[in-house]
This record gives sequence, structure tokens and C-alpha cells, in this order.
Amino acid sequence: MLNNGNNKDMKKLLLILFIPFIVNSQQISIMDAVVLNEGSDAEYIEIEEFWSKIHADIISQGKKMQWSIWKTLPSEPLTADSKPADYMIFNTYESQEQYDASQDIDYAAIAQRVHGISRKKAQKMIDSSFDPREATRSYTLSIQAQAASSDFKPAKGTVCSISLMQQKNDDYESFEKEVFKDQFQKSIDNGNHSFWGFTRVEKRSENAYTQFSHICFNIGEGGNNLENDFKTQKLVELGMASREMIPDTGSMELIFVK
Repeated sequence: MLNNGNNKDMKKLLLILFIPFIVNSQQISIMDAVVLNEGSDAEYIEIEEFWSKIHADIISQGKKMQWSIWKTLPSEPLTADSKPADYMIFNTYESQEQYDASQDIDYAAIAQRVHGISRKKAQKMIDSSFDPREATRSYTLSIQAQAASSDFKPAKGTVCSISLMQQKNDDYESFEKEVFKDQFQKSIDNGNHSFWGFTRVEKRSENAYTQFSHICFNIGEGGNNLENDFKTQKLVELGMASREMIPDTGSMELIFVK
């Protein structure tokens, strides 16, 4: 076992050898954790089916990258006085500028056109969109790094695990972007994994959880269980020490994607 002094020296050496400068991605995703009123699941799905055509049209116009909804699988709440989300909604944008521009979209006009209904009815449907919801916890995520198989395309039924991380030191993001991304990419190349994504929480609503600073998303069963050489293994250990992972944070199943 390394003593504290040697451990710091090893850390500096390994960072120099393995962690080059990384430019952060400009993509952002708005993640809404939706808690439904009891018995309102069918009503909620009907509303999201209405919205799916609207989002598809917005994406076709180049005003958004992707929209998806995932049904959460059973998990424990992070706090005793809150309920786990029933659904997770992701609206992903190429940049902050694209997201800012989306605030001026006339959703009622699009709904009127894609559904062939009057503007009054379109606006009524939009105004009632939150009726089935008890609460919505919102997070603005910046997409820091991703690794995916060349043929990766999420489809209905895809299951994704969620890992909530709390940063413990300034090196944490570098470990995720270089060390852990490389580990997952190797597993993907070996056919043992499909997707890994690393995001930073930039903003959150007042009712949102605050116990984590970053979120990792994983699709696939293989994980990153690789045999590493000495230096890589030390990097992995240092990387794990740079974060605190909240246990049992659950997974979700894809039900809508555009």
C-alpha cells in the first residue's frame, strides 16, 4: 500500500501521463423528474403522446437534438420526505444558444398544425399538460463526455442505469472524461456495453435534489470490468476516490424517443 506522500506523487505523475486537456461539450439536456398524482399514469401517457408529434416537428426544424421519456424502475427516494420520480423527460440541445432560442417557440401553432386542431384546443391541451403531475424536479445538465457503440440507437424498451455522483475534488471530471470514459469505450469495443454518458448539473429547480453534482448514464450489462495495467489501475482507484457515488439510484426504461 502507498503512503500518503507517495500516493500524492503517483497521482501527479499519472495525471501528467494520462490526462490531457479536454474541451467540454456544449450540448445540454434538460432533465425533468416527474412525480405523478396517484392513478394518473394513463392520463400522463396520453398527454405525452400529444406532445411527441410536437417534439418531432421541432427536431425536424433543427431546433432541438432529441426528446425522450423514460419510465423509472422501482427505487428508493433520496430523501425521506420525497417521492421517487415516475418518469424522466430529457430535452437535449446542441448548445445553450439553441436552448435559449427554444424559449420563443410557438408550441400552440405547432400543435395546431401537426394535430389538425384549432388553436384554442391546442392551447387547452398545452395548458393541461401538468395536470397529472404532483411535482417536477428539473435539472440542466451539460454533457461532458460520451462513449457509444457505432450502431447505438436507443429504442423503446432500452434500459438505462442512473448513477448519481458527488464531486470530492477538482480532479474528478478529468478522471471521468479520460480514465472512466476509456474504460467504458474498451468494454463497448469488446461488445460488452452499449453507451456511457457523463453530465454535470449546471442548474436545478428549487425543489430538486442537491445531494449530487454529476450524473452518469449507462446502457448495457457488461460495465467496465476490465483487467488493467498497474498505472491504469492506480488511475481508476484515484478516480473512484475523487467522487462519492450515491447507492441504489435506480434505472429507467425508454418509452418515447424522437
